[in-house]
Amino acid sequence: MQGSKADRTRANVRAAAAASFAESGFQAATTAEIARRAGVSEGTVFQHYASKLGLLTAVTREFYGLLQAEAEAVIGDDGLGPSAKLRRLVHDWCDVMATRWDLVQVYIHTAQAFPGTELAEVVIDSNRRYTRIYTRIIDEMKLSGELDAALPTSLARDMIFGTLEHSARGQRYAGRPVHTSDVGRQVVDLLLGAGRPRSCAPSDDEQLARIEAKIDRLLEHQD
Repeated sequence: MQGSKADRTRANVRAAAAASFAESGFQAATTAEIARRAGVSEGTVFQHYASKLGLLTAVTREFYGLLQAEAEAVIGDDGLGPSAKLRRLVHDWCDVMATRWDLVQVYIHTAQAFPGTELAEVVIDSNRRYTRIYTRIIDEMKLSGELDAALPTSLARDMIFGTLEHSARGQRYAGRPVHTSDVGRQVVDLLLGAGRPRSCAPSDDEQLARIEAKIDRLLEHQD
């Protein structure tokens, strides 16, 4: 690991904090436990981060920074077409959900509990930046003819995230590991299959109803 000793200490503390927050949640995780995991004193934690909330904010910022960089690398790959980029983005997000779902929920729920804080601003801004990548790719798919131009971009995006998050919550409530890769692949398949332009296309309402019905059936099989 490169950087100064202070940089390495902060990185170790953030890694320890991420593990503690994912395991115990924000309220139950203690700075004493985070310090123990990081191999430093509790005073060292506060030397680098003014509060536990500030530490969670730093962990959240780092997480979304890496997520954004990886997503931007996907959309910058000239060897992939729009639909292949969307599949890759969804696949990568499913991988993140499989390993970091509990931690992501800590970010979101704590931001909701502390509105107006730096954490809340980081979560809101980071989610907007990340989901804009999806809207960009969906728009490119519409321009290339892979999706019907009449299909609302925001609806297609929300169907992807909403379906994956619903599936993940159901799996966690059932005491199972989060595994949404198959669901993600099938949702993209549904959008591509039902969202292609047709010479005798159904009305917009009928088209959307058909997609939603198929997603409902997909989720029923996941429960």
